[in-house]
Amino acid sequence: MLDYLLDIQRVRQYLNHAVRAGMVIRSARADVGYLDQLRRGLLPLPVDRPAPVVDPFPPFVARSSRGLEGLRVAVIASGGSGALASLVGVARALEERGVRPVAYGVCSGSAFFGVPLAAGMPAADVAAEVLALRPRDYIDPDWWGLALAPLRLGRGWSGLIRGDALESACRRIVGDVTLGELPVRVWLPVLRIEDDLVEYLGPDSHPDLLAARAVRLALGLPIAVRPAELDGSWRLDGGIVDILPAQPFVTQDLCDLAIVVNGFYRPGFVPDREPRWRESTFSILHMANQARTMQHVRIARHGLDDLRRAVPEVVELAPVDYGRVQGAGLYAEFLDNRGWAGYMADGYRSTSAMLSARERAAGARRARRR
Repeated sequence: MLDYLLDIQRVRQYLNHAVRAGMVIRSARADVGYLDQLRRGLLPLPVDRPAPVVDPFPPFVARSSRGLEGLRVAVIASGGSGALASLVGVARALEERGVRPVAYGVCSGSAFFGVPLAAGMPAADVAAEVLALRPRDYIDPDWWGLALAPLRLGRGWSGLIRGDALESACRRIVGDVTLGELPVRVWLPVLRIEDDLVEYLGPDSHPDLLAARAVRLALGLPIAVRPAELDGSWRLDGGIVDILPAQPFVTQDLCDLAIVVNGFYRPGFVPDREPRWRESTFSILHMANQARTMQHVRIARHGLDDLRRAVPEVVELAPVDYGRVQGAGLYAEFLDNRGWAGYMADGYRSTSAMLSARERAAGARRARRR
């Protein structure tokens, strides 16, 4: 028993809970708006006003695709809750240049926005569909199951939100299309609980799986959203282990240009620093914050490095400050969609600026060759 309790990996997991709880408490205390967002998603009231359905993008303008001609462009998005609505803006900027990605890699929150794009829907249509959702359309808390969990000693209880409404909402948007039928290929990592193994759902491995079901499988999150069953075993969000779904693009020749949308860590998947941890109250929790993320961010950084070795050109974007999904924000930004339009606009601006800079650089190189 002592060996079990003192195992270094388990100690790190014990500290995870304390650090995460502290982050949630601090962020909620610092911004009471988070509490309102959580309440709106889990306990909506008749007086709550839905988010206005607005077009987050400027009027469509066809732009030059110089430098992109003939390139296979893929978009690979990390997890990051509702902040990954920015992915819709990335797609809109590409549309203006006449570019449709050849593939998407999506994870956790980005799956909810990326799969409709992979289904061939224009970015403006995806924006209109998801912004029209009310919390009750995709959030289904199981309060009764939570109340009974202590009486059952927690047996079978694994998440406050059932997830059925989430799958139904996605199915209303994309229909009954399967992963093999999507006009744009997409891969989603999931964690197979019984085997503690990350696998990728995609057109090669699960061509007959409904795309909406794949999204549901990719969004299971311990305590928050129940895992879902597939082929006799249960799946969770693969972003718990691999937040950057790069593996299919490393092992296969899928693209010439990979646009990486990072919504979870600092640019470059660099971990947060704790230079003054010894001077902080509860120093051990500040120290544990580094231990909490070290493996996660290291895997993501290795994935980005592998991608750069495998793909001729990789561009990283961070349209939304990753701090928006730290602590309580991870849950609040998904339960409340009022900020999604702004994140879409951020994704559009960030991608447009990157593409314009890329075109200017290509023009400068051509001028030098003359």
